[in-house]
Amino acid sequence: MRVTIVGAGALGRVYGVRLATQGNDVTFVVRPERVGDVRPFVVEQVNGADRRDTLDRPRLAAEIPADADVVLITVRFDQLVPRADLGGAAQRAAGGRPVADLLRGVPAAPAVVLTPLLPRERADLEEAAQRRITPAMPGVSGYLDERGVVRAWITELAPTLIDEEGGAPAERPLLEELARRLTSAGVPARLEPDVGAQNVATTTAFFPLIAAIDAGGGASALLENDGVLSTVIEATRESVALADRLGKVAPWTKLLLRFIGPLTLKPGIALVRLLAPEFLRFLEVHFGPKLHAQHLAMGATVLEMGRERGVSMPALERLLAHLGGRPGAR
Repeated sequence: MRVTIVGAGALGRVYGVRLATQGNDVTFVVRPERVGDVRPFVVEQVNGADRRDTLDRPRLAAEIPADADVVLITVRFDQLVPRADLGGAAQRAAGGRPVADLLRGVPAAPAVVLTPLLPRERADLEEAAQRRITPAMPGVSGYLDERGVVRAWITELAPTLIDEEGGAPAERPLLEELARRLTSAGVPARLEPDVGAQNVATTTAFFPLIAAIDAGGGASALLENDGVLSTVIEATRESVALADRLGKVAPWTKLLLRFIGPLTLKPGIALVRLLAPEFLRFLEVHFGPKLHAQHLAMGATVLEMGRERGVSMPALERLLAHLGGRPGAR
C-alpha cells in the first residue's frame, strides 16, 4: 500500500514508521528545506512490549505523490486551514503550503485527517481542497525526545478510529485496508460510524485541559497559579456543557473528566509525576508552548461554537486572553 504522511512530527512518524516496517511504501511530506535530510526515524514504544522500530532512510517529499493510495494528515490544527484572523499567512502545512493545496493534486486518494478536526475547519478544508475528507481519532500519543527519537504510547484500549462515512463511498475499501494494515503493524485501528462528531465533542470537552500547560507555563507552574488553575477548571465545565450539545464524547472522556476539580487536579498530577514521570514530560513537551498557535486557533473555534449554540463561556474567554498574552515558543 502506498501511504503518504503529511507531517513528520511525532504522530506522523509513529504511523509512518510502523507502516513502513510492515513493507508498505511510505512517503513523508515535509517542508522543501527538509527533503534532503538523511537522518533515520526511530520510534520506541513506552508501554507494553519494549519495541523499537527504525526507518533508516525515510522517503521525504515536498508534494504528495500522484500515485498515493491514501493520505494521512498529521499536521497541527492551526496548519489545516490558514485563518486571516489568527495570522494565517504564517499557518502553513509541512510542505510550506496549506494542506488544501497539497490535497488538490491527488483527488483519487482518501484523505484521513488525524489532527483534531472541528466543524469550521472541516468545512473550510473540504471547500478549499474541493473534496471530502475523512475524520479520524488517533490512538497514539508521543513526543520527540532530546535524541530525536519518538517515545510513543500505543494501546488497544484506545484504537485509532476512522470515520467509515467521512469520505466518498468509493474510498471505504481503501480505508478498511488501511485499518487492517495499521493493526497488523501494531497500531490498532478500525472503522466506526460518527467518528467525526465524536472527535468534535471530545476535542471540545478536553480543550481547556489541552491548553492548560501552555497557559500555566508548565505543569508545576500551573499548579502554583491558583488563578489560572481555577480558570482552567471553570473553562472545562463550560466546554463539557458545549460538548454535550455537539455529540457523544469518547467513552473514556466522561470518566476522566469526573476527576477534574480543584481538589483532585493537583494530587492527580502529583500522582502522575510519581508513577509515570515520562508521561508528564510528554504532556509538557507536547501541549506546552510548542502548540501555542494551535491552542489559540482551536480556542477561537470552540468559542465560536459556543456562541452559535447559546453556551456562555466566560472562563474560556479569560483562558484564551491569558494565552494570547503569553508568547509562543514557535
